[in-house]
Amino acid sequence: MDERELQQSLASLELLRAQLQSLAEQQQIIQLSLEENSRAKDTLLSLKDAPVDSEILVPIGGSSFAFTKVGSNSRVIIGVGSGISIEKPIDEAVKIIDERIKEMVETFNKLGERRSSIEAQSSKLSQQVQQEYQRMQKRS
Repeated sequence: MDERELQQSLASLELLRAQLQSLAEQQQIIQLSLEENSRAKDTLLSLKDAPVDSEILVPIGGSSFAFTKVGSNSRVIIGVGSGISIEKPIDEAVKIIDERIKEMVETFNKLGERRSSIEAQSSKLSQQVQQEYQRMQKRS
């Protein structure tokens, strides 16, 4: 490995590190979305089991909750994408959320596999660069 190849390897290492950072950020976003969807599912299941006119706590974000009375426990409005929300029976809304959660878990796992692969590449390349750098030091 000559000096030019060593510089290319160092640039490749930086690129791999940037990819790892990006994948970690994507996983973090998915994790937050998973938590949000899990809270939504829990809330829907609580609402489904709550008698009409009973008082329940509803999460409103920011680790805050509001007391509210149940007016109906059979239908809710759920977002279906592109800013569109529709009224659905609670059981159907829960199924939609379950499907979202399943897709997010699959995506999270694929990102994890990709991260592992890139980490292995990075580690191997880093070792090669270190060995070459040490060889160059001994020659000097």
